[in-house]
Amino acid sequence: MSSTVPQERFPEVVAWMFPLMGHDDRENMTRIWQMVMPAPAFAGTKELIKKAVGSDWAELTPHIPTL
Repeated sequence: MSSTVPQERFPEVVAWMFPLMGHDDRENMTRIWQMVMPAPAFAGTKELIKKAVGSDWAELTPHIPTL
């Protein structure tokens, strides 16, 4: 997916996609990105996810302790 989305549009993708996903899919996608992205890139992505899911962030973090 990252190869098909222009880097400058990635924040839009996260903002659009994460609110539409269920909790399990959010967890899986976050784990995948955490594994494949360099730490500095994932740190920015983590903030995008946090903003996109709002109050659901508190439900996601216990499932991924490394967040």
